[in-house]
Amino acid sequence: MNTRPLFYRILTAATILSGCAYDELTTESVESVSEAYRVNDAALACGTPNTNLGEDLNTSGANAELQEWTDSLQAMPSSATKTDLLNRLLTNIQGPATAFPDAAARETFLRNVRAPLPMSLPYGPQSTGNQVSLGQGWIYGGGGSHRGLDIGRAASGSEDPSFDVLAVADGRVIGVYFDGPPGGGGNTVIIEHTGENGKKIYSLYMHLRNGATNDASAVKNISCGASVACQRYQLAANKSPLAKWWGKESDTIPVKPGQLVKRGTKIARAGSSMTVMDTLDANGVSSADWGNMHLHVYIAVPKGTTAPNDKIAVEVDAFGAYQKANGCYVEDPLTETDQPTYYSRLFAPFLPDFHDLGWKPFTDYPDYLSGMGYAPATLSFYNEGGFKVTGSYQHSTTGFFLQVGVGGSKIAENDGANEAWVPRETRIRIDGSGSPVYDFTATPRQSGEQTAFWHQLTQAQLDSLYNVYVVNGGYGIGDFFPYRVAGVQYYAVLFTTSASTSNWLTYGRSAALVQSDIAGIPAGLQVGQVVADTTWSPAKFSMLAVPAAGCAPHAYVDTSTLVYPVYAAQEASLGYKLQSVQVYSGGSRFNAVFGKASGACHAHP
Repeated sequence: MNTRPLFYRILTAATILSGCAYDELTTESVESVSEAYRVNDAALACGTPNTNLGEDLNTSGANAELQEWTDSLQAMPSSATKTDLLNRLLTNIQGPATAFPDAAARETFLRNVRAPLPMSLPYGPQSTGNQVSLGQGWIYGGGGSHRGLDIGRAASGSEDPSFDVLAVADGRVIGVYFDGPPGGGGNTVIIEHTGENGKKIYSLYMHLRNGATNDASAVKNISCGASVACQRYQLAANKSPLAKWWGKESDTIPVKPGQLVKRGTKIARAGSSMTVMDTLDANGVSSADWGNMHLHVYIAVPKGTTAPNDKIAVEVDAFGAYQKANGCYVEDPLTETDQPTYYSRLFAPFLPDFHDLGWKPFTDYPDYLSGMGYAPATLSFYNEGGFKVTGSYQHSTTGFFLQVGVGGSKIAENDGANEAWVPRETRIRIDGSGSPVYDFTATPRQSGEQTAFWHQLTQAQLDSLYNVYVVNGGYGIGDFFPYRVAGVQYYAVLFTTSASTSNWLTYGRSAALVQSDIAGIPAGLQVGQVVADTTWSPAKFSMLAVPAAGCAPHAYVDTSTLVYPVYAAQEASLGYKLQSVQVYSGGSRFNAVFGKASGACHAHP
């Protein structure tokens, strides 16, 4: 009984999902491998990757490209924040070939790069005019070395093509400064991102705006040396009125060094600080209406975890392409044709909390979330014009395997007491022939934990086992799901000593009655899950209460999925995480429980 099945496994080996995926009407056969877009032979990639590019951006010393970063921190008044930021200051930002001259070492390093936390593109959709898009990738379109991303928006009529620049991930702002020669980044924001697995990644945003008058003043104070282009830039800075490419006075950088930001937070407006120089004539007039306005982004990862490598960051291609920005740079893999790359992508194909996600992207990118130490907290599979998934992945220190749409013989491999792998969330659907199919996520049995999992229990069997495990054995109920086959009522249940013996369970209830049950949960307990048995019409509901911890959860019972994205966004804004979800009735209804382990509690939205 302890042999492992074929599974969708997140530990250290390849990820495999096998079996058949079903819903009430449809059967799908699915097979997937880890990072379906990533190939193991560089020659098979969309384009030949070129990581043999070197660069060394120093933060201090003669002609240091990032000296202004150091200067900006040193100029801060003495404080704990200043000390902390100086401790976070990098010594170098290097290209892969500089950091790892040995090609084999470089390849090993880059092949192992993963996003340590969910990362999004540094921009969003525009309400008017042209949309933002990637212009240049790791190598310039003309073939020159770039090592970053140039992102822009074409002007539409008289509309300013600037756009909001967004933080790619949660993090701490560790630099805000004007970068003049020799670095030439203009207004720059640097953010340090730390995943729950402790790994770091850095994002650098350049050529930003910070208020027209302020930017002109900054340009007047830079040291141009013999650079004619820079001297013309200073000439333009002394003109009145300033040209439109300087932007607006309101285009200021709203974040400060030391500030914590969330993924998607506005950190600046895209601009042309320093990039306009090469478009200026002898009179300080630009040949480009908006002065070569674009956003330049570097993404870098620490070279190592110990000194001095922990303060050296290696530039990486967030798209995993390491070549010119052509069809290999797929900005949205959910809507664009995916292309194979030899290295991993860092921008999320989908975020850890998702709704109505298609089956193909769900199985094509299993390694993205597992690579940062995330595992399924709850998942629901259903058909809504195609096989879909709603759920949440959250940080976990244990492995897991997931099986979707398997028959009774496969789930029976996990039946019994004290199995090595324990189904933690089991959901049952009925296929077109009336047979039950099972979706379940299993994790290893915890140290000292005693478990007993059973499926297809009759009412008499459930009652008997309840007496054995809960009444007499001191177990609690960890998961519960009712369903009928050919008119016979069955149950799947997990008994575990990791759950309190004071569990409170109700089932066979209407939606109104289960909401009343939730309101009447005894003291010391709180709602843990709500599920619908859709083999009944109308559906019957069960509710499982668990020991109270943290904030009182927010439960949604038999609610229209039309409002799911709104409610999920509200919960996330309050710091509540999805604990349990079930989508049913052809994707039209859902039950969900959102919880918060610590921090300020809030009333149900």
